[in-house]
Amino acid sequence: MFSRWSFTSTSRHGEPSSHHRDERRHRSRHRDPARERRRIDLVDLDGALTNRDLLNIGLKESWGLEHVADVLKKRYPGGVQHIPGDAEIQFFWVDKRVDGDEIPLGASSLLYRVLEAGDNGALRIIWRGAKLKLRKHQIEIITREVAAGRSVGSIRETTANILRACNETKGHLVKNANQVMIEAAGGLRSGPLEGNNWEVRKVQTWLCRYLIIDVVPADDYFVLQGFNEEYIWHKPYHNSHGYADVYRLRHWLKGKVLTTIYISKPHRRGIDIEDIRLVYRGKPVKKHNHIRPGEAIDFDVPRVVEDRFIRAEAWLVPISETCIVCSDEKRVSEMPNKRKITASCEHDSSICKECVGSWIASSMDTVTWDRLKCPECPQLLKYENVRAFATREIFERYDALAAKAFLSNIPDFVWCLNTRCNSGQIHPEGCERARCHVCKHSLCVRHKVPWHKGETCGEYERRTRKQRKNDMASEKHVKEITKPCPGCNRNVHKYTGCDHVTCICGHEWCWLCFGGYYRDDHDFLQCHHTRQCRYHDNPPNYEGGRAFMPFLNVGGRGPPPPPPPLFAGGGPPRERRAEAAPQAGPGNRPPGPHPHIQNADFVDFFLRRHMDRNPFDPNININLVRPHQGNPMGPDFFEEALLFNLGHLMQRAERDR
Repeated sequence: MFSRWSFTSTSRHGEPSSHHRDERRHRSRHRDPARERRRIDLVDLDGALTNRDLLNIGLKESWGLEHVADVLKKRYPGGVQHIPGDAEIQFFWVDKRVDGDEIPLGASSLLYRVLEAGDNGALRIIWRGAKLKLRKHQIEIITREVAAGRSVGSIRETTANILRACNETKGHLVKNANQVMIEAAGGLRSGPLEGNNWEVRKVQTWLCRYLIIDVVPADDYFVLQGFNEEYIWHKPYHNSHGYADVYRLRHWLKGKVLTTIYISKPHRRGIDIEDIRLVYRGKPVKKHNHIRPGEAIDFDVPRVVEDRFIRAEAWLVPISETCIVCSDEKRVSEMPNKRKITASCEHDSSICKECVGSWIASSMDTVTWDRLKCPECPQLLKYENVRAFATREIFERYDALAAKAFLSNIPDFVWCLNTRCNSGQIHPEGCERARCHVCKHSLCVRHKVPWHKGETCGEYERRTRKQRKNDMASEKHVKEITKPCPGCNRNVHKYTGCDHVTCICGHEWCWLCFGGYYRDDHDFLQCHHTRQCRYHDNPPNYEGGRAFMPFLNVGGRGPPPPPPPLFAGGGPPRERRAEAAPQAGPGNRPPGPHPHIQNADFVDFFLRRHMDRNPFDPNININLVRPHQGNPMGPDFFEEALLFNLGHLMQRAERDR
């Protein structure tokens, strides 16, 4: 009968009593954490090859790193994961090696690497190609190339050449060096090395020591170009039709390149996938573009993202360029994209981005905003060029000027006349009084003055009639002493100097005939003078020669230009009297052709152009030398005098430097 009763609990329904529950809760609340063992995670840096999984162990207060190493050796006594007893175990915390035996305080996990006896920890190459062979001595060649500091692209080329040479029957499988995939195994950043300009041995900063080399098929990669560099995506994702997936291309750029080149942790903030612009064959890439694998695609990102990425990538990219302006050594990513400052430039730029930005900043103070030119050629800078090189302050100033110029071209747009307001608005035709929607300032649209309160426009005109007459007289006088620039129609006043005028807008023109100046194929200054201009038949001496040294045109490239006519009237020249040939003597030079200038007509033109006058005076006409006068000094003497003066000027320049 008593077997039906249970005595394990004093409460009803067979539940433990509340007294016992409170007692257990009381004991757990007062547990001493100092007596609890500290636990830590141990992660093998080369776990991708050794297959050692994460290990969580408890630490005693007296333990150091030697005790942790002993635990690892006991945990892996044999098999593939075996750690020999004489092996050295290196420990790392975050991305730094831990020196000494003390375990870092606050470390919840430690990284470790096992170095067996005789292992110096250098980078190792592992060949994974299945269809192609790479022998041991060839792997050693690649290893030496890596140790010498070669780039990823250079290692790809070396590997591709070796594979073609040692696999004669299968060499056709390696059509392009970009098929070679170099992958970092283990470390803080395992995975393929995408940048062709990256220095391979720098992966040791990521605590990587194994490089796996493989070859992918010819149609199993994409080349993405940006910042003067190439980034290779091997084994990409294809859509159902075998073309590139645009969204995944952008996602790969963000997740594998733009945010993972940092030394410690990836930075994924500040980059939106929609900000990555792709261009294929000069046209923006749309969602349904058909791009086959193996093709090259250009990409562009906002200026802020580009600058941040170039600074973060600097430790991976070696210095290989020199700026001709600042003479500093630069990386290829610090030079203008595609070596072009503007798309119209026909030269490769040798100026770094920073110096181009300084050029734009200084040019903004000397020329108008829309006349900014390339520092190496006369090509004008466009809006996207200024945005790519100028600093934020300079670009904001440029952008404001461009916006004002655009709005000013709208016929009915009127700027607010309040000096403290930079706003404006469109007013329909016939409106006399307008009110700014920002500062509420009123103005007269008809007269472009602040609103004349208490007066109509007719009354205002009668009251200011005398003032307007004075203004008209001033405008008339300005027109009399100035000439309008053919380029921008601004009034230009020339009070001194030559007739070659350069307006603030950048247009160069002749003061007499308004003909435009230009540079010919030899970079010589020329002008389209009208027939009525006095320079049409007798050009000034600064035309047809270098702008900074006119007389250097004598020994220019190619055949010398034909001399201008000596007689503008077109009549035949008078015959010269025959003179007796000079007799050879101790003070005379033997007659003969000039050693450098073989054209006698050109020698005569050269002497008449430069003798007995200042060659730098633009107001002296070249035909003023009388042709019948003899030349007491021959061409050799004059050329020697020019060379002497040039040498003297160069010595002074070197002395003053």
